[in-house]
Amino acid sequence: MAMASFLERNLTLRQLRLISQLGRTPSLSKSAELLNTTQPALSRSLAQLEATLQVRLFDRTTKRISPTPAGLSMIQHADRVLGELMLAEESLRDLRGGVSGELRLGILPVFSAQRLATAMLRASQMLPHVRLMVQTHEIEDLHGALQDGRIDLMLAHAEWTVDLNRVEVTPLYEEFSSIVAAPRHKLALKRSPTWAEAANERWVLPPHRTPLRPKLDRMLSVHRRPGGPHPTDIQADSASLALHLVRSSGLLWATANHYAEDYERRGLVRRIAMPGELLRGPMCAFRLRKEAMNTPTRVFLQCMQEASTGEVEAY
Repeated sequence: MAMASFLERNLTLRQLRLISQLGRTPSLSKSAELLNTTQPALSRSLAQLEATLQVRLFDRTTKRISPTPAGLSMIQHADRVLGELMLAEESLRDLRGGVSGELRLGILPVFSAQRLATAMLRASQMLPHVRLMVQTHEIEDLHGALQDGRIDLMLAHAEWTVDLNRVEVTPLYEEFSSIVAAPRHKLALKRSPTWAEAANERWVLPPHRTPLRPKLDRMLSVHRRPGGPHPTDIQADSASLALHLVRSSGLLWATANHYAEDYERRGLVRRIAMPGELLRGPMCAFRLRKEAMNTPTRVFLQCMQEASTGEVEAY
């Protein structure tokens, strides 16, 4: 068992409440009144705390106190810990009362199904009376549904620009893209293929509104032979169709790495050892700030974050 940290061993909830209160009320007498104690007792408690931490948290005058840099840091941490405890109490109260209702999730087709399923099953155990509802759409439709209140959470990549004053973003896991081909494709068998070689093959392209498409278009425009004629690509928004095209016609396809790994394990495709990824970045949970963080949302996000720890995924 890991040894408890210095603060775990020496800091009490009562002291955290003291720090938090002094951060909001820069008066020892008023803070003492709000904490149901006397000013001398509060002063002694603060002095003992500073001696334990071996750092001065507040500068005092006859009328006011002001936090030092260390004090500002501790106020922030104290508020966060106390806030989390309040949320935990609220969640426990709701769970004891049998919280019910529904939680509407909007996800991208390339969001990790394994992670999502793990989170949903765990959340269902904790919220047996809450119905989890999942919709799968492309990013523009998901964003519109979030703004209109038709979904409670959007699970998507961070490529989409949002107004952070209106939308809260919680990072979940990092993803990257992989390029696949039929198992006996010449590039699949090559140890170090180049982007120029890949660009001059035929491709199954995703729809224009996906974040991967502009990356692919840029790569093809840079590396395809000038003048042409160029290979005739195919656009498809179906992963099943793309997979059949790759296997039967020798086309290349850029897809989520977790899909690519699964297809490769089943002997359907082979990942090409390209010198880099076309797209890499975090998958996140997005929610409207104006909507209160209720217990189902909080529990699901916690389950999703726990399910998201692990290997890097792809899109």
